[in-house]
Amino acid sequence: SNSSNGNRNGNGNGNDQVDPQGYLTSLSSIPIATMTEVGDIHKARLLLKSVIQTNPQHGAGWIAASRVEEAAGKVQQARKLIQEGCAACPDNEDVWLEAARLHPLEVSKTILATAVRRMPQSVQIFLKAADLEQ
Repeated sequence: SNSSNGNRNGNGNGNDQVDPQGYLTSLSSIPIATMTEVGDIHKARLLLKSVIQTNPQHGAGWIAASRVEEAAGKVQQARKLIQEGCAACPDNEDVWLEAARLHPLEVSKTILATAVRRMPQSVQIFLKAADLEQ
């Protein structure tokens, strides 16, 4: 029975062929609360860890990974992951905006100040930073 286990890389349940890009696309359309109802946070963690390791410059992977942790109630881990995402994707607006969303106001201001210096041409970052200063 060594015919197929050479190219398997999962937990052996037969559902190991996951398209990370398709998964991220579908993930972005799911409200955060629904992910916990799905209940398979462990599988999502493993998949997204793989996505991040394989393609650390892909901002959506960091965002999705931090949202899985947030949905699981692990806010500190979510913040840690998205900060790693900011380091790995320093020119990705969405990653910086997600980092700002996940942190308390004062920390968010610092995060966005860094993002503004990093991407002075980003209207979205500038507007969010200005919004937090209100």
